[in-house]
Order: sequence, then structure tokens, then C-alpha cells
Amino acid sequence: MYKLCKTEQSASRQHELEAGLLAAMGTTRYEDISVSDLCDHLGVPRKSFYRYFSSKDGALQALLDHTLMEYEASPLLTAPGEKRTVQKELERFFLFWIHEKPLLDVLERSDLSGLLIERSIAYALSGVPLPKRFFEQETKEVQEQVTMFTVCGLMSMVLNWHHAGYPHPAHHMAKLAVRLVSQPLFSNISEIL
Repeated sequence: MYKLCKTEQSASRQHELEAGLLAAMGTTRYEDISVSDLCDHLGVPRKSFYRYFSSKDGALQALLDHTLMEYEASPLLTAPGEKRTVQKELERFFLFWIHEKPLLDVLERSDLSGLLIERSIAYALSGVPLPKRFFEQETKEVQEQVTMFTVCGLMSMVLNWHHAGYPHPAHHMAKLAVRLVSQPLFSNISEIL
């Protein structure tokens, strides 16, 4: 767990600690990093670390959650007044994850990519509004299942795309994702059942 900072100064300090963890993970597997080593490397007392995070895992969760929040704040690809489309939104999504390659690299190196999927699902279920037309007349349980399915699928696409070295441009990935989320997986489900 981690603290939700109320001042700009404490949020900045927390971000510095998260950035230090990310940097440490660039050279050392996550499991081999201790809070003491991290604090020594950053030149901060352990007490300062624990002011913001309950543990090393809390710092990693904060890093992932804050990255997801940065996506929400990332610039749109549409000009003011231009209609936003699913294609453009998904292209923005894939471009964002190209930018976050260092984070994806260290998560893959430490076998923690699944944690990014978990945090992404938790973030999406925490209240990020989805288009109402997506869930017309659906129960909350169905809405949650659809959200989990969609987020898991998109994040898995990102992780596989990253692992392969980004062989396709973001607009190609967005086009594929639009196809996957807008068309049924099976043309005739009754044939399968």
C-alpha cells in the first residue's frame, strides 16, 4: 500500500522514490532489491521511504498506478473540435506504452508483467468512466466482467507487442484492437456451444 499525497511537495518526493525504484530495477531484479539498498542508493532514510509506502511492493504498486494515471493525463491525438474515435483513443494508448518502454522492460526482466495487468484492471474498476453505450442495460457484475476482459486483452497485446520489440506501428495495433473489441470473437457462437 502507499500513501495518497496531499501536497505537491510530498507527491514530488513520492515520485522521486518511485523513480529510484524504477532505476534500481533497471540493473537489479525486483526480488533482489531491498528497501535499505534503495534508500542508501537514493540517499534517503528508511523512515522517509516508509512515510510514503508500507513496503517495497507498495512502492511498485504506486509506480504502476501513477503510470496509469499519467495515461489518463496524456495528450489526445485529436485536434480541438475534432471528433474523438475509438481508433484514435487506442492509438494514443499504444503510443503511451511505447513511451513507457523502460517500465515495461524492467517489469519483464523481473517477471512482473502480470502485476501491470492486475493493477490496470484494478484501476479500470476503480471508477474510470467507460462509454455508457458499452453497457446499456447491463448489470454491475457484467460491466465488471467486460471491463476485466477488455483491459486484460489490451494490456496483453501491449506486453506481447513490447516483448516482440514493437514490430508494428501504434496505428496498426490500434486498428487490430478496434477489430478485436468491435467484432464478435466467433461468427456463430451456437456452433461452438
